[in-house]
Amino acid sequence: MISDLNKQRFEYIWHLYNENKTEKDLAFRDHVPCDPDVWQFPKHLIEYHKLVFETNKDAFDNKTILDIGCGTAWYMGCMENAKKYIGADPDEKSIKYAKIMASLIDIDAEISFNTAEKIDCTADTIMLLSVTQHLKYLKTVFSKFDCKNIILDSWEQLQGVHLNELVVLLEKQGFALTHKLEWDDPNKDGNFTDRGKRYILHFDRQIDQTAVI
Repeated sequence: MISDLNKQRFEYIWHLYNENKTEKDLAFRDHVPCDPDVWQFPKHLIEYHKLVFETNKDAFDNKTILDIGCGTAWYMGCMENAKKYIGADPDEKSIKYAKIMASLIDIDAEISFNTAEKIDCTADTIMLLSVTQHLKYLKTVFSKFDCKNIILDSWEQLQGVHLNELVVLLEKQGFALTHKLEWDDPNKDGNFTDRGKRYILHFDRQIDQTAVI
């Protein structure tokens, strides 16, 4: 279950981001939970948290986590047991607030303005939460990382690739799909209906050597 502290961190970053403020304008210690009439931690994200972070805790405990398309790193607080958190995103504003989030959490964190295609690092677990639909070179992204776990939040229809094709690709690279959990976001944008269903998928590597595709 996501802690009250993490809910407040989440709200705090949302508050700063949407009002274009920084920690110099409002320190975390002075922040109070947002007025429910304005915004508060969405209840539906509690279930989302379970599907992503509690389905396979071994993917996070004492692991180096690469969060591709990390945004404001809202969920960094859920990875306090990780060895290291690496967040990358091509949006400068998001990275600005991801660094503020990192300052609130006792974790070795590295935040950078970067794309999935260009980032170069080593990680045990790769996360892409609602990112796959934006990646133009989806089929080549995973082959460059020698990771043990992959966690995706993905719609069925991607950049000219169906989710099933991506699953087959990862299986050829030695991964097994261990969990496929449908995620029906009650606040989903009606513009996304053509993307099909949305899933949280967990993959574990079954062999040590990546297959050549």
